[in-house]
Amino acid sequence: MLSSKKTSSKTNHLQDQLRDLENRFKRALADYQNLEKRHASQKGDLIKFANQGLLDKLLPLLDDLERAQAHLQDSGLELIIDQFHQLLISEGVTPIISDRQIFDPQTMDCAEVVPGPKNKVVTTLAKGYYHHDRVLRPARVEVGSGQKK
Repeated sequence: MLSSKKTSSKTNHLQDQLRDLENRFKRALADYQNLEKRHASQKGDLIKFANQGLLDKLLPLLDDLERAQAHLQDSGLELIIDQFHQLLISEGVTPIISDRQIFDPQTMDCAEVVPGPKNKVVTTLAKGYYHHDRVLRPARVEVGSGQKK
């Protein structure tokens, strides 16, 4: 009788150890799978945003072309600007809409406060752009002070 109690006790102890090891294994496996997912996500973001620096350097060139077009009104230059815009769109770059919008410090930089509707963008000095879901370059704007002109 005594030996069966010892055997039963030993069996219970071994079953407890087995359950503990099984739980540890499951947690380790879940941690590893989460690590793999996080790594894949980070790799995807790295690939997605790899061109961000180059795209940021191209935006001043687009600004210059658009300023030249405002003065020249040349159809050839307009075609080049449209192609430039299509290239940026294909790379995930989209403009930030700022004209007559409520000032948003997350997507806009206030260059000056001028007479006009309070906290509304009066003039966009330089367009802002998103790269996918991130702000690539904030819009530079003039914001209304609430005083009439």
